[in-house]
Amino acid sequence: MSGIVSGNIHLDLSPGELDNILCFLGYGHISAPVWFVGLEEGLAGMSEEDTIHNLKARAHFNPVMDLREAHLRLMRAGRPIDVELDPPRTQVWQYMAKIMLARSGCKEWKSNRAVKEYIKNNLGRSGGETFLTELSPVPTRRSNDSTWAVEFARLKPGLDDIVAARCIRLKATLEAMVPRPLVICYGFGSEMRFAHLLGEEWVSLGRQIKAAHHGQYLLLPFFGNGQMSHAVIESLMSLGILTNQ
Repeated sequence: MSGIVSGNIHLDLSPGELDNILCFLGYGHISAPVWFVGLEEGLAGMSEEDTIHNLKARAHFNPVMDLREAHLRLMRAGRPIDVELDPPRTQVWQYMAKIMLARSGCKEWKSNRAVKEYIKNNLGRSGGETFLTELSPVPTRRSNDSTWAVEFARLKPGLDDIVAARCIRLKATLEAMVPRPLVICYGFGSEMRFAHLLGEEWVSLGRQIKAAHHGQYLLLPFFGNGQMSHAVIESLMSLGILTNQ
């Protein structure tokens, strides 16, 4: 068994389990009309015990998972996470829901009630309209914590090549889709990495919006830490980009 240590956290992963984590693609429906692409999945706010359990559980995910089904295998405060009963209050999910509600023409897309209902019933679901993925399959506890990435790289020779091959698979899937989905990348700090994934160059449409592929690909601020705002969504609506075709 291979040991991954983060602080005083020690996790045993078999080579096969390690491979499974690295092969994970995302949540929802890969042929969905809207893709959300982030940098890496966060595990903030979890106890050490939950973190150990959740990393181990991820080693048994399918490459694409229904968001609710996947989170029922994970733990928060020692209990399974049921997004239909008590959805996590992450700003990332909330802004995804607001964008999708605005795209559908919902006039109450800012409403906490509407956002909560969308997260509970629609976001990242296997038969739904969204696919949630990341540039890297290696989760992190904090954006400035590279401990696990370093450990994965130590335990898995050629990790960069494996992550690159995963990105190539995502890109090939995307390019084969007719029509192309609306791809929404979030996080200006990873602008070049998103451009490399998509094989496109970004063009500014305003202070906080960049686009490529005739507006089919978008780069927006990171959805958490107060970086995203309703004004960005309103700008997308005024530009006619958020249309449910």
